[in-house]
Amino acid sequence: MSKPTEQRPPQVSLAAGIVMFASVLVLVTAWEQVASLGSLETQEAIDDFLAEPPFSSLGLDVAGARALLRITAIVAAVGACATAILGWYVRRPDRSARLGLTIFAVPVFVAGVPSGGLAGAFVAAGTAMLWMMPAREWFATGRWTPPAPVPKPDPLSRTTPGRPGPPGSTGPSGPSGPSAPASQSGPVQPPPAARPFGAPAPPPSALGRPVAAPPPPPSWQERQLLHSRPGAMVTAFVLTVVMAGGLLALSLLWIALAGLSPEFLMSVLEQQQPEMVEGGVTLQQVQGQVYAYAGAFVVWCAAALVFAGFAMARRDWARRALMVTAAFSAGGSLVFVLNTVLVLIPAAAAIATVICLRRIEVRRWFALEPR
Repeated sequence: MSKPTEQRPPQVSLAAGIVMFASVLVLVTAWEQVASLGSLETQEAIDDFLAEPPFSSLGLDVAGARALLRITAIVAAVGACATAILGWYVRRPDRSARLGLTIFAVPVFVAGVPSGGLAGAFVAAGTAMLWMMPAREWFATGRWTPPAPVPKPDPLSRTTPGRPGPPGSTGPSGPSGPSAPASQSGPVQPPPAARPFGAPAPPPSALGRPVAAPPPPPSWQERQLLHSRPGAMVTAFVLTVVMAGGLLALSLLWIALAGLSPEFLMSVLEQQQPEMVEGGVTLQQVQGQVYAYAGAFVVWCAAALVFAGFAMARRDWARRALMVTAAFSAGGSLVFVLNTVLVLIPAAAAIATVICLRRIEVRRWFALEPR
């Protein structure tokens, strides 16, 4: 039986690390956005963005859009500073720090979308993990109960069929084994007669054959593990939903922009990669590339979400598939780390997902799956 401990749960350490790392990313990206608002490229991008529907119906000009982006970036930066500091203090069972982190995570998530992108979503996800078990128990009482280890069956507790028992053991008719005296073995029984056609076969016990013992009922520790979902599994599910769901939404947005406003894609391509436009890339080629890459991301993210859902339903094949998907996602993200630092967010989330799914309590939870 596991005893309560005052040590910090690993889920709290992981959530605090996610909050602090994502808060720093939000702060850096918000600073870069404020610094680049006065550039000519940013003004032209805002002008092209406001010229396309449905943003053209908002009634904003370039100056108003710049002021709105500056305000949201400042709000995101201030909130990110607060969440980064509170993310350190939640590493101790401080309920006021957790409450303050929850309050500041809302503006970071909302205002950080234009500047930090998915980093604000990770701040919100890490904060939500602090309200789940076992973090909730640790913040409430200062102690938490780790999962109870599954007791190993004693190989000498019962005799398996075909395996001799301990010396001197007796069966229903006396000592067992070929060395039993003939005087104690009783009269020799004649072989059973052939049963008539259609008659049911006698039970093995009537023929003197060994009967396999029924499996023992699960102990109370096993029943507790069957009904309590590990916190690491919940963490992996939250990370997958936030990461894969966010990338799925962005991919669908790019597909919609490619179909409804291809001119906006060309303007973005002219600002970020003007050498491709000078090389003679046509609008149809840009649309085809967007459809291909975004479609692949849609399929990949949808598969990850399906695997995460089945893993929460205790399907071991889904856990293994989700680990493979997360491992490939981490490797693919690290390939583009030299192009942009933001790929460290999905890479870190994928690595954390693999680590959570490989924890001993998660593997034990899947091993206790009723057949």
